[in-house]
Amino acid sequence: MISVVAAAVVFQAQVSEVQPDWVRKDHTARIAGKTVNYQTTAGMMPIRSKVGDVDGRIFFTYYRRTNAEPVAKRPVTFVFNGGPGSASVWLHLGFVGPKRPKMGTKEGFMPAPPYELVTNDESILPESDIVTIDPVGTGYSRPNKPEDGPKFWGVDVDIASVGEFIRSFLSTERRWLSPIYVMGESYGGIRGAGLSSWLHRYGIGLNGLILVSPVIGPAVADPNRSADARFAYNLPTMAVTGWYHKRLGADLQNKSVHQVYEEALKFAREEYFPALGEGDKLSAEKQKDLIAKVQKYTGLTTTYLESVKGKVPTNRWYKELLRSDKRLIGRYDSRFIHFDLNPDSDRGGEDPSYTQVQPPYTSGINDYLANDLGYKTTLKYYILGEGIGAPWKYPEGNNPLDMSNQLRQAMSNNPYTKVMVAMGYYDVACTMGMNDELLDRLVIDPKLRANIVRTRYESGHMMYLDDECRKQLHRDVAKFIKDQAKPSAPGGSFKQGS
Repeated sequence: MISVVAAAVVFQAQVSEVQPDWVRKDHTARIAGKTVNYQTTAGMMPIRSKVGDVDGRIFFTYYRRTNAEPVAKRPVTFVFNGGPGSASVWLHLGFVGPKRPKMGTKEGFMPAPPYELVTNDESILPESDIVTIDPVGTGYSRPNKPEDGPKFWGVDVDIASVGEFIRSFLSTERRWLSPIYVMGESYGGIRGAGLSSWLHRYGIGLNGLILVSPVIGPAVADPNRSADARFAYNLPTMAVTGWYHKRLGADLQNKSVHQVYEEALKFAREEYFPALGEGDKLSAEKQKDLIAKVQKYTGLTTTYLESVKGKVPTNRWYKELLRSDKRLIGRYDSRFIHFDLNPDSDRGGEDPSYTQVQPPYTSGINDYLANDLGYKTTLKYYILGEGIGAPWKYPEGNNPLDMSNQLRQAMSNNPYTKVMVAMGYYDVACTMGMNDELLDRLVIDPKLRANIVRTRYESGHMMYLDDECRKQLHRDVAKFIKDQAKPSAPGGSFKQGS
């Protein structure tokens, strides 16, 4: 039996992970015309094994508003990007935080260097406290030893490590009774959907899950049809991109972007995907008709479509759509274009929607963390992929990367949890069609279906780059958080008392 004093010491060690490198600073900002006082904390959170050894450290930034309601009642939103291997810099500077890079145009194209940070009037700090998370191998986060890296670099271990971070943070900062939200972008959809189930399993109730341009799972569960599904459900994004670049016929060009998307999605579901399943059994007449319709919705040449039998791989499509103009289009945002350095070959080039935003964000985060937040280190801030030192461990065999079942389980376990899925029309990395098809096919009780909210933006993967879309995203997220201030479960999801 241990003494009361000894027990208190053990308990303190379990619940507090405050480290010597943590830097706290007080700030005042004018956000959307209102004064916001807040404190930032930047530092490394130890991630421990089951026996208490440190396996790695996760870098985070915590924004806590100080001129609002009591901290325990304030929502707190945990934020990360995807990759896998991406730091949280994109959502951190692009959307949730109080500063953002000043871009060159209202659509978010590259500005001329040197770069500048400006006040972000669409920060969610007025609505929620914020914790940005850089998983191990991103940002300043590192495994404790190089051989510890594989403990973090895989689908399940990544979810568990970020879950452990959240659990440690709630204890250290005494936020267990706060409304809790999770926001993930891109592969952050896999991590976020998996976390929704992981957190509930460890007793952490989730008010809301916000998935920005996510991948959650495959459009169809059958792995033998996964390639056909990608061809089919990427097509609506190709259609709206053709519309944006004025490559479609007059009948479609005269419609709105959403009308073009819906018409192309209907074709993909009812004709294109079933026809692809027939393969070489498709008659010559049906093949000709199919190619004519794919040409209608993509704006690509009939000659090219015949050469690929109506199946358009995205790595060729980036080149083919504007080949006559000697321009490449973007993957993260297909409105972005770039010079084609190899116009006479089928070889593409770098993604203009990444090359045009990476420099201002890299410069911005390195300056901001050191000079605004006061966190100084000799470590390199890994932006995307550089810090992952081993192959990412995906599901075994031919199993698809899929967290839709975990999402279903989490919503069933906690019917108060609401899910917001934000999607951009011009996102080729995680297309709207793939997500719509997955969500429409999600096997979930009808009473829970209303817990999922979909929002759409005339932008790409990082919709917050676009000024108008960033404002719309803020309105949608602010409403989502506000609506959950008094959460309710759908009627009939709990047994009524006698």
